[in-house]
Amino acid sequence: MSNEKVVGEIMHKGVIACKPDAPIQEVVRIVADTDVHAIVVMGGDNAVLGIISHMDIIRLYGQNLMEHTASDVMTRDVIFTTPNATVVEAAREMLERDVHRLLVCTMTAEGHHKPVGIVSTTDIVKEMRGAKWMWYMG
Repeated sequence: MSNEKVVGEIMHKGVIACKPDAPIQEVVRIVADTDVHAIVVMGGDNAVLGIISHMDIIRLYGQNLMEHTASDVMTRDVIFTTPNATVVEAAREMLERDVHRLLVCTMTAEGHHKPVGIVSTTDIVKEMRGAKWMWYMG
């Protein structure tokens, strides 16, 4: 059995979610007023439809936010991982997909992804902080 850390040990537990028809100005308010960097967009059947990150939001800079909903700006290609995936696997996935966060999910009996948290590049860097490093002073 490996001692390697798993995503469930370092992820941010829980997510903030909205419906696809949520006004984007409300999503912006939540993101701006909290330390949340991503909002999960979920359908009526609690299926994950997308995710809204800071980058998705700033694409609207200068536009009338009243004219947009969550579904207008969400990223539909959500990259998932599980709480049992290793941190190394999560880091590799982020690098290969060029993303800053993965949605951590378990599967429901209906076959839907059930969000339980988010793991970000920041979480992985904080985990690395405890690693032993060799310093070279040339």
